[in-house]
Amino acid sequence: MRLLELEIQNVRGICHLSLKPGGNNFVVWGPNGSGKSAVVDAIDFLLTGRVSRLTGKGTGGITLSTHGPHIDHDPKEAIVRGVLLLPGMTEPVGIKRCMAQPNILECDASIMPHLEPILTLARRGQHVLTRREILKYITADAGTRAQEIQALLNITEIEAIRQTLVRVQNDFKKALQTAKRGVDTAKGAVNSTVQATTFEVDTVLQVVNQNRAILGGQPISVLRSTELKKELKPPIIIPDDRLVNITLIERDIANLHKVMLEQSQTKIAKSDKQLRALLTTIRSDPELLRALARQQLIELGITLIDETGSCPLCETPWPPGKLREYLKKRLSAAQTAAQHQKRISKLSSSIADPVNATIESIQRVIAATQTIAGLQDDIALLQSWVSDLQNFADSLSSAVEKYPVPGFPANRVRRILAPDNYVEALSRVDSAVKAKHPRVTPEQTAWDTLTRLEENLKALEKAESVFKHAQLSYQRASTLLDSFQAARDSVLRRLYDNIRDRFVELYRQLHGSDEDRFMAKLEPEGAGIDFEVDFYGRGTHPPHALHSEGHQDSMGLCLYLALAEQLTEGLIDLVILDDVMMSVDADHRRDLCRLLATSFPGRQFLITTHDKTWANQLKHEGIVTSRGTVEFFNWNIDTGPQVNCEVDMWSRIAEDLENNDVSSAAAKLRRGSEGFFGMLCDSLKAQVTYRLTGRWELGDFLPAAIGQYRKLIKQAKKAAQSWGDTGKFEMLNELDSTASQIFARCNAEQWAVNASVHYNAWANFSKKDFQPVVEAFQDLYGLFTCSKCGGMLRVATVGIKPVSVRCSCGKVDWNLLEEGKT
Repeated sequence: MRLLELEIQNVRGICHLSLKPGGNNFVVWGPNGSGKSAVVDAIDFLLTGRVSRLTGKGTGGITLSTHGPHIDHDPKEAIVRGVLLLPGMTEPVGIKRCMAQPNILECDASIMPHLEPILTLARRGQHVLTRREILKYITADAGTRAQEIQALLNITEIEAIRQTLVRVQNDFKKALQTAKRGVDTAKGAVNSTVQATTFEVDTVLQVVNQNRAILGGQPISVLRSTELKKELKPPIIIPDDRLVNITLIERDIANLHKVMLEQSQTKIAKSDKQLRALLTTIRSDPELLRALARQQLIELGITLIDETGSCPLCETPWPPGKLREYLKKRLSAAQTAAQHQKRISKLSSSIADPVNATIESIQRVIAATQTIAGLQDDIALLQSWVSDLQNFADSLSSAVEKYPVPGFPANRVRRILAPDNYVEALSRVDSAVKAKHPRVTPEQTAWDTLTRLEENLKALEKAESVFKHAQLSYQRASTLLDSFQAARDSVLRRLYDNIRDRFVELYRQLHGSDEDRFMAKLEPEGAGIDFEVDFYGRGTHPPHALHSEGHQDSMGLCLYLALAEQLTEGLIDLVILDDVMMSVDADHRRDLCRLLATSFPGRQFLITTHDKTWANQLKHEGIVTSRGTVEFFNWNIDTGPQVNCEVDMWSRIAEDLENNDVSSAAAKLRRGSEGFFGMLCDSLKAQVTYRLTGRWELGDFLPAAIGQYRKLIKQAKKAAQSWGDTGKFEMLNELDSTASQIFARCNAEQWAVNASVHYNAWANFSKKDFQPVVEAFQDLYGLFTCSKCGGMLRVATVGIKPVSVRCSCGKVDWNLLEEGKT
């Protein structure tokens, strides 16, 4: 897409303005506050329906309807019209947008298939670069930079998917932790019933078979809920369901006293101290934390491999035993993490087992007292104890993330969080239960024990099933996230590598030999994008850490151009640079002109600047013509800026001569030539006599430029002869002859003798006398500019050594290096 015409009515600081870039590069220059950026805002609004400058951080209370139109006009009077040339279409098309209805683009419906992809790109803001946008790429943190670049690249959906997968993984991780807590709780209930401190299948089977023997049953060898009462008959006398088995409650109370023994407290305190110290070590090392997370994932994977040996996640077939072998190798590679994980699990379990058993026993005691009056305070105390223990047990199930719990210091953990007066409370409960319920037979106690164990094992079997599914779900979610991120990073790394390489190429080209070894790093890292640049071979650093503001500006510009090139090829050729060279010195601004001309010949640039020198450089380097330059000045709130549409200097001189105003024509030729030949001396690296005042005239520049030109063409002819390039030698010989004739017509050599004589003579010439001077200078200008691109000739160097004379498009290319002297 190229912009052919633009009409702005009552937008921002402009009341009415009509521009006709004609699809070519265009420059708007003028002092700060002259309304240049309003042109940018108008184009932005035309393509997107919004003004980017009025959005984002720091724009609270700023709205398009209030602050988009000129301050004295309503939104319905704020209109932008444009004429565009769209890809795939041969005829220009017109579009229009009004701030009263910013979401409605007025145009022929038939062009929308061609226009919509362009509007989509424009909504990402890729077509405008301002100083503020540079900061988004250069000085922003990694996360903000990622958001801005991803928005440009239209890959925010990828980040949204990644965030969704992270949420899914976290949800499954929480579910897994809950499931693990369920298994621990169920095992604690079993331990409480069999009066054990840790869950051991053999211990539970021993208790089961003891009670089966009391009931006349045979021992069993498999611990399963359905096997406990197999081939057993209940006692003949079935008591009331509301009766409490005093023997079982006595066991529960005994369990609670047992965990408070000094031996038990010492064991818990030791495990707690070691666990706290280990977790402090791990949390101080981020790399160890990441290794631990990978370790947990691999361990989960190993537990889910079945007899086929296939991957339990993607079902990829593996030879039997090979996947397990591979994962175990991965585990051994993370040996330190494995050792820490094993130690954490052991210490957590040594505390969690008595905690879960205690929870179950307290809950049984509370259940036995529900129908007994006068124990409300004791029940409340026991319930508070259970609540604390449940929170404590939850932290142990995810020790790396949650342990220790604030508010549970080591001295309380030692006593398993027991309240100070728990002994008296249990004594009152014991007495009240015995007073209310009779003691039952040993057979009934055995039956009740098996009944309770049957409930415990059913809960454990269910919890283990839930845990197994939670393991599988979490591992699949983790593998999916890891695979997605690996694929994303692979694809994006290639994309970012392309952008980085182009960025480095542009930056080196812009800064020449000063940065010929410049390197950069641009790569995705989690949710952010790391961006670091080389600093003279002293390592890579954030771009705003060591580089000057000028270098930061040029980095932002080069990165933006690399991004835009990657994004918009064939869709939006228009690139708007809004006063982006504020901190870049004059030398690099000239290099930027050449960069735009040589690296982006197919783009249409609309450039705003407050710097007249750079505006002139853009003209003389062939980036824009005089007709592509507009000056804004004398901005007034009622009328907007005054506009001076520059025309070709020769056209203005011709107009003066037509009016017989030779004096004005001579003044224009003199001022224009001073500017032109001043830049030419810089471009050809001609030697100009130094003046402390910094004031040079045409008599200083013109002889120096002509002298350097003759030296260069002489050297180019010698080089052509040395290489045996007859065609190039003859072309240069003919050009040298033509140049000598033009120099003679201009009396160029005499300018150094007495420039003022020529100025005065020009002013006194008649129209007929001055016309040949104008024609001679036109031919003189033509010697130093390319007939194809209009760019000024320049000397290219390697280091400080001149190697060729070139133009921006490459049509002019004189080799200065002789054979054997390269």
